[in-house]
Amino acid sequence: MRLTRNEKLIQQRSTWARYLTFIGMGLLLISLITSFTTDYIAAAYGTLLGGFVVAMAGSYLAHKWLRPPRADLALEKALKGFDNKHHLYNYLLPAEHVLVAPSGVWVFKTKYHDDDIVCKNGKWNRPWKWSRLFGAWAQESLGDPIAELQEDIQKIRRLLAAKMNNPVPVDGYVVFTHPRARLSIDDPNLPVVMVDDLKDTLRKRKSTTVLPPPVLSQIETIFDEYANAKTAK
Repeated sequence: MRLTRNEKLIQQRSTWARYLTFIGMGLLLISLITSFTTDYIAAAYGTLLGGFVVAMAGSYLAHKWLRPPRADLALEKALKGFDNKHHLYNYLLPAEHVLVAPSGVWVFKTKYHDDDIVCKNGKWNRPWKWSRLFGAWAQESLGDPIAELQEDIQKIRRLLAAKMNNPVPVDGYVVFTHPRARLSIDDPNLPVVMVDDLKDTLRKRKSTTVLPPPVLSQIETIFDEYANAKTAK
């Protein structure tokens, strides 16, 4: 399998995560010192609020870009062994993770959440636990993964439709990458998998379409042009 990732974006976001976390902790320390050594209570509270906001932004970025397993690396590990007819793009297209394969184009919406993930009657939630009290604010919200996946799929379809005369199949999966995630979904037909099951799921997926090499090449050319334009900015 061939891999293309936006190394520039990954480096930038990782650096911002470290800087913001460091600056936020520094502001919180200054606030603590100010509250004990001066009478400027307003300044102490202002520094406290600023430090909290900056540290929260840094923690949010760190959760996505620094904490293992990072989504792109988890997908690459899970899909290892696919031949060179498969090409995985990470952080380069309108959807963050896109696989070009002979069976079509696959969009992956990744979620990094642990513990229980429940979907009942189309409603997603995570049962509350006190252990998440101090870390929940730094995580991406669970939201509606299926709706987010469908939105990403539509973005990729529009990109291809603008460049190709004939439509190609574009589908996808919501992929949970945290090893401790436990899925409880009332509809087994929803496109939701654990990352370790993704490869087998794709192999077992029945498809009546096999894209010929010229079409695969055209898709990759479209994606490469989009990716090159994005990284050149």
